[in-house]
Formats: sequence, C-alpha cells, structure tokens
Amino acid sequence: MIKTHNPAGIAGPFGHYDQGVEAVNISRLLHVSGQVGVSPDGSISDDIEAQIEQTWLNIEAVLTEAGMTTSNIVRTITYILDADPVPLLAAARRRHLGPDCKSASTTFIVAGLLRPEWKVEIDAVAVA
Repeated sequence: MIKTHNPAGIAGPFGHYDQGVEAVNISRLLHVSGQVGVSPDGSISDDIEAQIEQTWLNIEAVLTEAGMTTSNIVRTITYILDADPVPLLAAARRRHLGPDCKSASTTFIVAGLLRPEWKVEIDAVAVA
C-alpha cells in the first residue's frame, strides 16, 4: 500500500508528484538504475523528446521484468542538462505514471551525463 503526504504547512507540489510517499507493508523493493534514451538496438535519437520517451519505456521494461508497473513507483530522480525540456519531462511523467500515481520526485540540472549524446537520465524506486 502506498500513502502520499502533502502537509498543509508547506508549499504544495510544483508539478506531478507528492511531497512524501510512504510504502506501508511492502514485501518487495526494486531500485531501477538510471535509464537513458537508448533503444534496444543501441541507437539513440538526437531529439530530447524521443530520449525522454525511450527512457520511460526502458523503466517500464525493468518494472515488467520484476512483475511491476509504473503504479508501483514511489520515487524518481531525473537528471537533465538544462531546464528547457522540463515541460516535456512533466508531460511524459504524467503520461507514463498516470494521473493518480504521482510518486516523490527530484530533478537535477547537471553539467553532463556519462555519454555526451545522453540528454536525460531517470532512476526509480518501486515497491510491491
């Protein structure tokens, strides 16, 4: 069971997430390593929106392998190179997590990722 917490005494979330996500009576905990927009054939698009989409598809593949779905995600951490794609990230997050599965979220703007062609990386924590 997942309980969310958005205390009245602090500012509300600035996007599609909750301030706190509590996993109650869980039996499984899955940490999804940082996923990037590399397709199964090893290719990567120059387009940031395509990389974001492929990143979420890769996260979903790991979840499926573990017998979970995006509704099991309780936390994501996103790394991007600049703030310009934030609206694209928000739209993809809402599309893949759905309107009711918000999870906790942190986004970092970083100087670079491991490979120069990577424009976004997202890791996740899921519970069941």
